[in-house]
Amino acid sequence: MGGCVVFVLAFAKNLWYYISIMINKTYLALALTVLAVSFVGCAKGTDREVLVRIDRNHAITLRDFNERIAKLPERYQELIKKNKRQFLDEVIIDTILYKEAIRQRLDSDEEVKEVVEEAKKKILIARLLQNDLEGEDMVSDTEIDDYYTANKEKFAMPEVLRASHILVRTESGAKDVLDELSDGANFEELARTRSIDPSAKIDGDIGFFTKGQLVPEIEDACFEMKPGEISGVVKTKFGYHIIKLTERREPRVKELAEVRDAIKQTILRLKKRMLFQQYVAKLKEKSTISVNDKLLKKISEQDELDEKPQK
Repeated sequence: MGGCVVFVLAFAKNLWYYISIMINKTYLALALTVLAVSFVGCAKGTDREVLVRIDRNHAITLRDFNERIAKLPERYQELIKKNKRQFLDEVIIDTILYKEAIRQRLDSDEEVKEVVEEAKKKILIARLLQNDLEGEDMVSDTEIDDYYTANKEKFAMPEVLRASHILVRTESGAKDVLDELSDGANFEELARTRSIDPSAKIDGDIGFFTKGQLVPEIEDACFEMKPGEISGVVKTKFGYHIIKLTERREPRVKELAEVRDAIKQTILRLKKRMLFQQYVAKLKEKSTISVNDKLLKKISEQDELDEKPQK
């Protein structure tokens, strides 16, 4: 049925998923914009600055085009501003596809009508939740401070080390490297020229790691060292290593300033979930809902029978 119908089919597929994300204005704006492009097409331009003319009876004005961009979330606007031609091409393609769909009278297709109506329901639900559940400053600074104080263990950072190594195939080769280092050779230069590990390209740098991320032999050596120290020969299943500890970060708890935005988003999600549940509960109280449990049980049992393998 074409890209636009496929989009709406996907859009309407899972009610609960879209309820959860459409509380966010960004998703709602994007959904409305894409649906507008896919199903409505471009309005006839009244502005003299015509950007694109399609056939005799359709024009996309500069105003049309800019309004489309303005309706998108900011992060998409920034991408489009860097490549407006590509976005314009997409608008053109959507327009001619829509015109062809109308020419084929697909707007009268019953399946299409059903899918469009289902998409309409989801958009209306999203707008309802946005209007009734969202407000300015839903999360206060006090709530963020209290959350941080009550959940400091969540922001604990373990001890982090950083090391470099030189990997060789034989123990004698490792001892030769140690001798060269004792004579004043540069560790990073030896790593580049002598190490058989891919990290040789970056001076043997392993990067940052915490307990449990590297093979035990290397970890045990690193956690016994101080920054700047070089190990003896360390044997692993990969070969023989000479290790240099380059950095050590002690365990700490992240400062509030580092996690304030993340905490705000966490509280916001929790609040929206709670408000949604309360909102639905109130609507249920106002509604008369009758479920035929016997019929539900019957079809559920039939589904179980259908899933059992035939003997």
